[in-house]
Amino acid sequence: MSRNRKSAKQAGTRFETAVRDYLAWALQDERIMRPRLSGSKDTGDIANVCFMGQKVCIECKNTAAKAYKQHMHEAQVEAGNLDAPFYFVVQKLPGIGLRSIDTIGQQLAFTTPQVIDRMRREAPEDHYLHNTMTFHPLGHTELIACSLKSLAIILNHGITLGTEQES
Repeated sequence: MSRNRKSAKQAGTRFETAVRDYLAWALQDERIMRPRLSGSKDTGDIANVCFMGQKVCIECKNTAAKAYKQHMHEAQVEAGNLDAPFYFVVQKLPGIGLRSIDTIGQQLAFTTPQVIDRMRREAPEDHYLHNTMTFHPLGHTELIACSLKSLAIILNHGITLGTEQES
């Protein structure tokens, strides 16, 4: 493996680990993990995330390229492999580090409007999920985005995240 490819793989692994640790903390769920690679039947980069008892596929990307549609297509395929009705891509933002809960929570999470509509139908009483200000259009795509923190709040049904519950 070339040096650049090796460092890119390490950066990807660091990002996936940071996202896994953040979601495990935010949702107070130690079962959230990074699964082993599955080849052509990959099921996402973060496992054991659920919404309303149904699987959520989380694909992580730490790339300079803003290949949002390509990344979303990959998440959709992997969600199919996982039999997950919900799927998101978490994209590392340039200049935003991974050293604190706050900066990890600032990373970009995006999906399709159809996924959010499906989630809203599953959780009709979830006020945070139904707040249209939670999401914004992603560039010139049909995708919608929010912060990783906002995604965690949605997955946690608006309940305070992580150890903030104890404060």
